[in-house]
Amino acid sequence: MKESASRLHEIMEGKYMRIKVLFILCFMLIEVCNLYAAEAVSIGAVLPLSGKFAAFGNKALQGVELALEKHNSTEAGKKRPVRLLIKDSKGLPKVAEKAVSELNMDGVDVIVGPILATTADAAAKRAQELKIPIVTMTQKEGITGIGGWVFRNGMTNAAQAKGLVDYASRQGVKKVAVLYPDNQFGRELTAVFTAEILKLGGEVVASKDYKEGQTDFGPEIKALVGPDFLEKMQAYTEEKEKEFKEAEKSKAKPTPTPEIEPVEEMERPMPDFDAVFIPDYADRVGLIVPQLAFYDVRDVKLLGISGWNSPKLINMAGAFLSDDVMIVDGFFSGSLRPQVMDFVGAYRKTFGEEPGIVEALAYDTMGIVLSLIPDGGDSRGGIKNTILKIKDYQGVSGNITFSGSDAERSFYYLTVNRGVIEEITDH
Repeated sequence: MKESASRLHEIMEGKYMRIKVLFILCFMLIEVCNLYAAEAVSIGAVLPLSGKFAAFGNKALQGVELALEKHNSTEAGKKRPVRLLIKDSKGLPKVAEKAVSELNMDGVDVIVGPILATTADAAAKRAQELKIPIVTMTQKEGITGIGGWVFRNGMTNAAQAKGLVDYASRQGVKKVAVLYPDNQFGRELTAVFTAEILKLGGEVVASKDYKEGQTDFGPEIKALVGPDFLEKMQAYTEEKEKEFKEAEKSKAKPTPTPEIEPVEEMERPMPDFDAVFIPDYADRVGLIVPQLAFYDVRDVKLLGISGWNSPKLINMAGAFLSDDVMIVDGFFSGSLRPQVMDFVGAYRKTFGEEPGIVEALAYDTMGIVLSLIPDGGDSRGGIKNTILKIKDYQGVSGNITFSGSDAERSFYYLTVNRGVIEEITDH
């Protein structure tokens, strides 16, 4: 009897032990499954981290990493951390293409980058073949035409020109003179600007190019204003000099008597345009603006692109700039928008420097991809389809909506106030 009871106890103890082991194994399996699920989303980045474009690539990478750090600090990030796999394109198309193939083997769900036109084209074609969604940050027009897996979140020259025309037209600008560099950049922006202002009922009344590296813009400015303005301005100047000399002689202007009607004062001539558009960078614009003033092109709007948004412009030509300046840009680090203030503060704290448009675009591109994880980030196809649904994403590089495969964004409009570039908030 005792032996039977003892045997039964051993059997029962063995069963409990097996149940306990089974329970532990099940628990471990659940943990492994949870870990696998947490690591299910992998994001690849293809950027020029070495070579002559390394400065841009590393700035972009810092923007990407900051967005990832922010995501991982949230509840969503803690539940489902994201793995970032970084590839150096070296600024070379073949290397970028190979990087996409390697990321495919690594099982990434989506790729951000590249930023350069040539590497973006090569990487996008390979991503399309492999059916990996890729969100490029290039200015290259037409890249999304490669296929449905290719997206772009970049600030193009054409978009800048359109944004500037839209704002300037709303401020009453109708007649514009264009002074532009004789290169592809200048010609492209001038062509888009001209086409857009015509659509809105305005016109380009004069257009003149100048050579790269040029420092004297007198002949081009004279061509813009025309001989009639120059003659009137000369007559006006001579009249003012004559009045000054007469006033000096008498120490005061003669007071008209009732018998003598006062001579009507000559009006200062104005050029035949409301604004001058200069699609160039601060180092060149800083030379042109004082020369416009020298040739009496005053009291007109000065229209500029993102390249104007630089302390260099203020240092070179601040005395000639006022709230007549209208600048369009995709990012402004001095903005008081909450998301921008948070981004700039975090970037300064992490990297010890001021972020620019490259960092902002990369931060937003990564932020957009990370925002997709809860709604479609389980698969490449899910991410691809969800990107197309993004509307009014509150980015630091503007409010972003994907119109098809291309991101459309709002812009920052800037002016100059007492020698400081400021955001125009009432537009």
